[in-house]
Amino acid sequence: MLSSTAGCETFLDVNDNPNSITTDAVQPYLILAQALKVTGDTYGLTLNSNYGNWVAGFWAKTGTVNGFNAERTYVYSTTYQQGLWYDTYNNLKDYDDIVTSGEAQGQPYHSAIAKIMKVFNYQLLVDEYGDIPYTQSLQGASGNITPTYDKAEDIYKDFIVKLDEAIATLASEPVGARAVGTEDIVFGGNLANWRKFANNLKLRILIRQSSVTSLDSYIRTEMAKLQSSVDGFINTDVVVQPGYLQTAGKQNPIWNMYRATPTGGTATYYNWVAGTDYILAQYQNNKDPRLSQLYLTVTNTTSPYVGKYKGVVLGEADPIPGGTGLSRYRTYGGIYKGFDAPVPLMLAAETYFLQAEAKSRSNPYLPGGDAAAKSDFNNGIRASFVYYYTPAPSRRNTTSDVSANAVTDYNAYLAANPTNPLVNWDVAGNTKLEKIIYQKYLAENAVTGIEAWNDYRRTGYPKFPASVQSASPRTDKLPTRLLYPQYELSTNSANVPAGVDQFTKIFWDVVD
Repeated sequence: MLSSTAGCETFLDVNDNPNSITTDAVQPYLILAQALKVTGDTYGLTLNSNYGNWVAGFWAKTGTVNGFNAERTYVYSTTYQQGLWYDTYNNLKDYDDIVTSGEAQGQPYHSAIAKIMKVFNYQLLVDEYGDIPYTQSLQGASGNITPTYDKAEDIYKDFIVKLDEAIATLASEPVGARAVGTEDIVFGGNLANWRKFANNLKLRILIRQSSVTSLDSYIRTEMAKLQSSVDGFINTDVVVQPGYLQTAGKQNPIWNMYRATPTGGTATYYNWVAGTDYILAQYQNNKDPRLSQLYLTVTNTTSPYVGKYKGVVLGEADPIPGGTGLSRYRTYGGIYKGFDAPVPLMLAAETYFLQAEAKSRSNPYLPGGDAAAKSDFNNGIRASFVYYYTPAPSRRNTTSDVSANAVTDYNAYLAANPTNPLVNWDVAGNTKLEKIIYQKYLAENAVTGIEAWNDYRRTGYPKFPASVQSASPRTDKLPTRLLYPQYELSTNSANVPAGVDQFTKIFWDVVD
């Protein structure tokens, strides 16, 4: 993965639209880095930090700020998180330009990478909105500006087709094809890793649908293709790393909004959010060493919790402690790593847990049996320790670099829980699925929170508490989706699906 800052000034100048340059300069390789960087911003900040971490029960409001009413009540409006829709479609347009121009300009590898990233982004939209514009989308002002909405189930099936096409291109050797270089700020031009990542996405897509019984035969057919893939899966963290700088507009987006300004001041949102009592308790109750790598104990000497870990009850009414009255995220820890930390697109832990789930079913999707599923399960936990303990590039070989402790603490975690059915694969008391999703939830805490939310809707695990101010009529007191944006309702009302509210399920959400 690219970790140097070479060329980062160009990669980070995403406000400069490459499509506004002269026609001759509109080349796929000139657009790719910026498109990937924007995906990292949207996925890491808008989807995970600003939405997923709340609805999945990782984050809650402190007492230092008012607001966050939608997050505390689950009463969503058509303007709530609408930036996700706009930003993702704008990002998709860049990838679409790369796809359509790549072959013509001798850049098929760039085209294939963009095709993979189109699937990545479209799935984000489907998982939060259901039916969306797909086949008629991205046509711009010169095309269809009122696109019809495709069925989510149909879009999901086309994802697999598009990923297969991309994999085939990346495995070929077209004569005269331009090589992929540093503009690939995810894998640094390693096409084998892109093929593996495409397989990872296929596995995520297929598992996401696995509770829909009518799709079982289709899923098994596609899983068989995955088994025969010579590429396999990538079992390292897939991250965007343009070479972030401690400069205005060029820091890691999560660090910039939630931890520190480029001049070293405290970012506004740092004092506004904290971890929930529920998530802190999961680490404490299981003697989990990750706790101290993620959170600080309370420092307020007047608090009854001084020297202890204290979170917030999601939706708790004021007065809520603020500042030193709560456990804050550790600076240079597992979540707020630093200004130059990469942004994850898919954690290695998620890939391992997906494989464990596929192998542990009563009628497995992937071969290997219980022993292989257990190995993947443990590797998923181990990968989580490695991720949380790995510092940002600028913090390597400093006092905050605890990467050498990751495997030791992982082993200590297993040793401390010999009879705990949520940690020890062989101990009865919870289903294998519940074990997997529980540990996956801990691994995704405040990093890829949207995936934890997707898994909850799909499986019902883990049973984290809803906001105490929830207005949801559901038994679990949670919502199920976002609402279509107001702009779509105003400009494309004839095509926006009718009768949708925030409790209308996505097609793969069949478990309550």
